[in-house]
Amino acid sequence: MARFLRSHRDPLFSFAVIADTHMRPEKGDNSSPWAVNKLANGRARFVVQQVNRLNPDFVIHLGDIVHPVPVLPTYGPAARVANRELKKLNAPLHMIPGNHDVGDKPNPSMPAASVSDFGLKLYRKHFGRDYYSFDYQDCHFTFINAQILNSGLRSERAQEQWLTKDLAANKGKRIFFFTHYPPYIMADDEAWNYDNIDEPKRSWLLSLIRKNRIEALFAGHVHNFFYNVEGRTECYLLPATSFFRQDYSELFRVEAAPEHGRNDADKLGFFMVDVYPNTHVPRIYRTAGRSLYKDQKLPAAKPKVRSRHSKEAVVSPLGVHVRHPWAEVTEFPYNGPMDEFERKRVRNDYTLMALWELGIRKIRTPVSDLMDADRRKRMLALKAIGHRFTLFSFGIPDKKVLSILQKNRTLVDSYEVILPWQDSQKSIPALQALKKKTGIRVNIANIESSAHKASEGSKFSHFVSYGFQAPEVDLVDGFLRRRGARQAADGFVFRIGLGGSVWDAVQEFGKIATEREIGAVVNIRLASENPATYNTDDAEIANRVAEAMIAAAGTPNVEVFLDTFMDLDRGYFPRHGLFDRRFNPRPASFVFRHLVGVLNEHPGKITLAPSWREGGMQARPFLTKKHFCVLYLPKPGKSGKAKAAIAAAQVTGQKGDAQFIDLETGEITLIPWREPKSGKGIGLQRTASIKSPSLLIIDR
Repeated sequence: MARFLRSHRDPLFSFAVIADTHMRPEKGDNSSPWAVNKLANGRARFVVQQVNRLNPDFVIHLGDIVHPVPVLPTYGPAARVANRELKKLNAPLHMIPGNHDVGDKPNPSMPAASVSDFGLKLYRKHFGRDYYSFDYQDCHFTFINAQILNSGLRSERAQEQWLTKDLAANKGKRIFFFTHYPPYIMADDEAWNYDNIDEPKRSWLLSLIRKNRIEALFAGHVHNFFYNVEGRTECYLLPATSFFRQDYSELFRVEAAPEHGRNDADKLGFFMVDVYPNTHVPRIYRTAGRSLYKDQKLPAAKPKVRSRHSKEAVVSPLGVHVRHPWAEVTEFPYNGPMDEFERKRVRNDYTLMALWELGIRKIRTPVSDLMDADRRKRMLALKAIGHRFTLFSFGIPDKKVLSILQKNRTLVDSYEVILPWQDSQKSIPALQALKKKTGIRVNIANIESSAHKASEGSKFSHFVSYGFQAPEVDLVDGFLRRRGARQAADGFVFRIGLGGSVWDAVQEFGKIATEREIGAVVNIRLASENPATYNTDDAEIANRVAEAMIAAAGTPNVEVFLDTFMDLDRGYFPRHGLFDRRFNPRPASFVFRHLVGVLNEHPGKITLAPSWREGGMQARPFLTKKHFCVLYLPKPGKSGKAKAAIAAAQVTGQKGDAQFIDLETGEITLIPWREPKSGKGIGLQRTASIKSPSLLIIDR
């Protein structure tokens, strides 16, 4: 079964998945010593209203519905609050229990009382069945009570018999599986910890999952995002709606968020799962911890651009440099109450979550990632869902690297070799051999450092980079004249410095590539050439991202990468990226995702047109088959005005409504336009005030 979309289509149906609401009584609850838990009910109210706006066919709750455990007198009042709020969902709701709802998995080192018949009875009284299944269209949905595994309770044996029969009876269907505890966090043979299912029932459950070729598994409990592939099954661990588990703050090399990480609000959210004929797409909605008071309503909804997951981003023209480790394993300190006796090992999957949120498919990373067996396995999993890898090395790869490249050629979309340019001619035979032995597309780049620059007195910048700039095209031409050069390289790597015009440079490199019949890769730097200058201008970075996206989409013979994905806030060449060091989004990330959404909403050839200035902004126009569009880029910290007549000879008709999209918020406003008295172009009938990159779309 294909795991990503190759063409645009509508889903068969959609369902929402929420986890770990941890609701509590409105008054008199002392079950949590953390202040953030007081926000849980309001955050759940926000999620309920947000889910209603998304209009799923049904909603699934993965447990920890309430925070007070069954032995506390506040459990019943908390359950009544939860039922009151969750009944406001417009779609059918299907729930399973979490450890707070029925008791912890059986283990004497756990911080709360183990699951018991008492806890099960109480849950069933307030919420209903704790394991069951149902069909929807041609899919089967199976729910288990993970807490009773390994418990020895009568319910465990009954569930075991039922589950075996349920899966066997539905084998061959598309099965979606739901549990509170995940089978594991990182590996099926990992040691016991607070967050996984213990042996022997872990292996028993995994064998059923593999045998019945379950399509997807969804789990809660950890309050964090993780992704694993178990055989043919994609396994998703969801963020919570209530709070972030502060022990997982160890994943980030930066000071913890408020309450020692527990109130890292940007990590909170839920999933909307779109089911297509041959795959499913788990779209991630961050709530940023937004909360509603009792009976408070969300403001009236404004039309918004639909963002795209990497699986469904058929058009995704801009790749990213992933400079930080993207599959890093962190060993947590042993630190109760959860894991007082073991160091838990966890892989940081927030890079992947961020890529999915923005609809990014193209990733640039060092060849050393391919050399590591665990990361290679991870690359295989990501390749299967549509991601593409560009690998690079300084110099010709040695025999060991070459051997790994040959064995894993299907994982590599292209390979970049960075060379001291004085060695380029003598490298031709080795480059030819690399291409022949691997069958991988090879692009080459020159290295440039302070040693190559003319010195100015005692000034020394410690600069190093790679890739040709436009004035250095004679170096490319000189190489191409060498015997065997065209058999040695498929293309060349170029770069655009921080001060350069992305719009003009990408088109110029496209022209260079066309004239020479070569491939071109363009890296767009967000860092200054001064290694001590910290680029924190989020508004300028957002502008740069916007014009890079459209320029890349309109120059199909050029592959464009943005450098870099996540902030570099220490070391050399510090700069902001699309996400901060906790992988919480920066403004440019929203611009990126909304432009990917627009391009997938209006797929097809894009033709770039000459730019102009208007209202203190850069105006970058382009044409699609059905639309005339203008990308507006205001000066950082300034507001621009768009109202003047726009030269648009290719727009037919005398009036209409233009879509005006704020690319940071994704909100769409309709603005009437009319042909001016001069009879040339169009004129907006209302001034548009622009504070962030924005897009005007007019039917042609």
